[in-house]
Parts: sequence; C-alpha cells; structure tokens
Amino acid sequence: MTQQLSLFPNSPLNPPNRLQVETIAELDAALSPVDEMFAASTRFRNSQNFMKLLDFIARFPNYSAFNGLLLYIQDPSANFVATARVWAKKFGRRPGQNVRPLVILAPMAPIRFVFDIRGTEGAPVPSELLKSVEIENKLSGKIYSNTQHNCALQGIAVSETTMSHAAEGTADRITPALRKQYNDLNFQKNTSYLIHLNKTHSLEEKYSSFAHELGHIFCGHLGIDRYAWWPEREDLNISAEEIEAGCVAYLVCRRKGLRTCSEKYLSNYVGANREMPAFSLNAVLQAVSYVEEMGKNRWKELRKGRRN
Repeated sequence: MTQQLSLFPNSPLNPPNRLQVETIAELDAALSPVDEMFAASTRFRNSQNFMKLLDFIARFPNYSAFNGLLLYIQDPSANFVATARVWAKKFGRRPGQNVRPLVILAPMAPIRFVFDIRGTEGAPVPSELLKSVEIENKLSGKIYSNTQHNCALQGIAVSETTMSHAAEGTADRITPALRKQYNDLNFQKNTSYLIHLNKTHSLEEKYSSFAHELGHIFCGHLGIDRYAWWPEREDLNISAEEIEAGCVAYLVCRRKGLRTCSEKYLSNYVGANREMPAFSLNAVLQAVSYVEEMGKNRWKELRKGRRN
C-alpha cells in the first residue's frame, strides 16, 4: 500500500515513513478502492490521459459516473453498451460468440454484464447509437430549479447576484459574520453554506458555476455539517480543490451535452500536458452522481449519499 501511494510523492494520501504500522493499516482501510487504483495507475497522472477518461465518462450519461470509470478501465474503446436482453429486445442484436462482457454496478444487485456494440451482431446498427453526446448549449430550467430546491433541504442557500461578467460564482461556509453581512437573504437556522451565482450569465453558465461550487461543498472542501454525507477534507491545497470542483462541473455539464466554463480550471494542466497533482477521483465521482440526482426532481426530504 505504501508503495502504491508513493506514486504521488506530494499527496496528502502518502503517509510519512514515521507512521506506525497500525496507522498505515487504518489508512489502508479508509482509502477508497477508486483512489487506491487511481494512485497506482501511472497513466492517469498524465493530464491528457486523464482528460480522455473524463471525456469517456461523459459519453455515457445513461450510466453512473462510477460505471463510466469501470467501463473505461475494461475497454476504453467502448462506444455504446447494453445488456444482452436490451440488445435483443430493443435492437434485434445479440452478443457474438467470443465477445467479452463488461462488468458494471447495478441497483438492487451486485453487478450487471453489458456488451459493447462492436461485439454484437444481428440487425443493422441504428446510426444514433454511434453518435457522441451532442453539445447543444441548452439546459432544462427544471434541472436548475430542482437543484436549487434540493439545496435548501440540506442547508445550502443559493443567491443570484450581479457580478462583473467575468465572475462566475463562490461558495462559503456560513459564519456569524457572514449571516450578519447577508442579513437580507434571511438564512434559515440550518443554513450552513452560501453559493453566489452571477445573475447576468446564461442559464447554462450559471449551472456550470453551480455544479462547480457544489463540487467544492460535496468534495468536503468547506468542511461538514449535520447534513453532510461527504468526509471533511479541508486540508487539501488549492490546486487539488480546484481540480476536483472543476472535474465535477466538467462531467455534470458534458454529460448533459453542455459546454462548460469549468474547462478552464483544467486547461492549465491539459494544455501543457502536465502531471496531475494528487486528488480524490472517488470524491469527484460521488459528487457528480449526487449533483445529477439533485437535478432530476424535487425531493420532499433530504436524500443522503454514502460517506466514504
């Protein structure tokens, strides 16, 4: 375990040699399997390879971000996957004799087997299955309003305010001083976080900023409160925090066919093909899944994620 973690020499996950064996054992138990794999896989340290992973996950919006990761690890060339039953019933196709199934997680069951379109045979392939996610620059207003509504259930206040056009958004932990400063917002007693969004931006730009700031909260950058399902991770450096929040916004928006302002948070690494600093891919994927759920409908009560 220590050898694997040392692939990121400056990582907060990399324990110093002075730690006792039992402490390292505790760290081993606490580290998620996703982050253990991510730290051990040297190819993901290359920023361009990492962006290929993100773009792959974005191409499968009908599957969870975690399942997108599983698919990429097994077959990074996969284009469209479905179960054998769906291939037969919906498309009149079946898996070939020697095709290798891909394993994904399934609700109410441990796993599910799916097959990529390249390994199936039968009726002609519908052309729409071969298309990538289209970048349409349009967002349903319901997704935005549902997300706002569900924020209120978990102590996150959202305020749209006039900012300079270049400004995008901010997220802050509520303090007594902040309550006094924004007394006009009439915070509820259970409000723990405040997100400011630029009201002069388009709906798509605001949603990109919204997802970015929620990424900061759900990745634990602002600490935890009584509603938190995420771990407290306030000891990260700014680069790691911005990359995690940027990845959350990038995936959430691209999986909805939106261009995202958050590309620029990653461009400093991708454009120069720099080595990625240490951060938690597990935290990113959990946050993506939660933000996507928040946009689907208005909750009547708080839904909690799983704290890892």
